[in-house]
Amino acid sequence: MIRLFITLPVIVALIIFAACNQAPVELSWLQWKWTSSPGVLALLVAALLYATGSASVWIVVLRQMRRARRAEQEVRALRARLPENDTGTPRAPGLTSAPANSPMVKAYEAEQATAAASPVATEPAVVTPPAITAEKPPGA
Repeated sequence: MIRLFITLPVIVALIIFAACNQAPVELSWLQWKWTSSPGVLALLVAALLYATGSASVWIVVLRQMRRARRAEQEVRALRARLPENDTGTPRAPGLTSAPANSPMVKAYEAEQATAAASPVATEPAVVTPPAITAEKPPGA
């Protein structure tokens, strides 16, 4: 949208310039000479610059699309290399980022199995830190 606010006044100014300068004038560049109106020349130069800018942006977009395609292919290849047992196994709620064969997951599953086997629910042990006593400095 902001491009429209920039482009539209430039286009309007070029059209007004072309409408006001219709008288043919002899123009020269290096050794070439021709007769044309300055307004038509301004419109042709603007169209040429617009086409050049559009082509350069399109080249950049094509590069980004190619990079995205390669990255997507790499993701597919890496997902295909994942072990079968690691993709579909349900995990415990707090351990979703741990690998399936992790010691942490195995210890958690063993703890859950022993808790399910025992009829009495055990609460986790609460460890209280030792009380801090203020010591008197020597000589006080």
